[in-house]
Amino acid sequence: MTSGEKQHALCQVLDSQSFARSGQLKKFLRYVCELEISGRTGEIKEYSIGTEALGRPADYSPAQDSSVRRRAFELRAKLEEVYQGELAASPILIELPKGSYVPVFRPRQEPRRQQETPRSPLDWRFLAVFAAGLLGGIGLTWFIPPSAGAASVVREAWGPIAAAPNNVLVSVAGGFHLAVRSGEFSTQSELPTFPAPPEIEPLFEKTVPRPEPGALLMRPTFNTTTIGALGAVNAAAASLQTFGVQLQILPERVTPLASLRNRNVILIGDPLTSFAAGRLLSGARLTVALDPQTKRLVIRDRQQPGALPAFARRTAAAGRETIEVFGLLTVLPSDASPGQSRRTLIVSGLSNAALQGAMEFFTSASQMAELKTRFQQQGHSGFPDAYQLVVRCSTQDSLPLSCHYAAHYALAPRP
Repeated sequence: MTSGEKQHALCQVLDSQSFARSGQLKKFLRYVCELEISGRTGEIKEYSIGTEALGRPADYSPAQDSSVRRRAFELRAKLEEVYQGELAASPILIELPKGSYVPVFRPRQEPRRQQETPRSPLDWRFLAVFAAGLLGGIGLTWFIPPSAGAASVVREAWGPIAAAPNNVLVSVAGGFHLAVRSGEFSTQSELPTFPAPPEIEPLFEKTVPRPEPGALLMRPTFNTTTIGALGAVNAAAASLQTFGVQLQILPERVTPLASLRNRNVILIGDPLTSFAAGRLLSGARLTVALDPQTKRLVIRDRQQPGALPAFARRTAAAGRETIEVFGLLTVLPSDASPGQSRRTLIVSGLSNAALQGAMEFFTSASQMAELKTRFQQQGHSGFPDAYQLVVRCSTQDSLPLSCHYAAHYALAPRP
């Protein structure tokens, strides 16, 4: 591949609509690609990217400032987005392999140099509308036109959920939270209001504008979701797009367990935040629980009730940065009318990153093909009707960087 061909591929990306409003990502990509094209890959370092591409000061410390790592994560997702969309016919692809800042130019027909869990980049326009509807307590129904590229093994793994025409219910657990406000809450609500403890004030002022001094008040709220749940919804919606399937997004508080009957359901929650997940996981081998020793979420194995957690987060030496967490996917048959087949997918995890990472793992053709092979080696013809899958996710700043298989268990179908 000539340097001219590489330069043309770079210009295509920089001039694309996908990158039109991504100034820092364009600077990042231009910087590393031009060094690669000129044969100076040895100069591509995190520090140099920060100072020469992203405008960090000379005393910038990569150990204390993760901006380059965050931008690299965003750039990988943005490159995948542009090559799946407006540059789908581009003969040369630019990739930024995980664990490296050196870009790779490859002809489209060549296999990737490393296996990765494909990223469905967060479509923030979609999530903004979703969040507005979810927080407001209303449901959203989306029909997404089908797109090419839905791998048959992914369709097989998703089973009835991927069958079009269809209407999949995406139910999101919100949990119980306390909203904090500087000033009075509306008196039209019957929910009680409490004065916030003094310890809350410095934390509040770090994140929320406070136009005028006043007492901080708290009120219970049920209309809050997490960025991990939003990421999981986005990943699910991206796959449903490839299947041409209609989906309805609702907060779990308006979708009681009885309303899940005879539906294909993606339930995002765990027994600590979701009544439905608690009920459906009550008979499963694995569940998400609170560890009494660490006060952290862990995955417990009910077949070993007295043992240590089957899967627990692992943190860096300083104890501040999570480097490994686990997601739990549970596939169960839904209660359905005679002659009909419906499925429920429960997405749980030990953190925000685990929720998103586990859902994205379930959209990967290579990972699903590998999982199918594992089941076949155990004597199954393919994916069982009921099973659990544990996904190991490495994370940075609450974002999943890479996700890999950890364990799986076939379950006996519910009576």
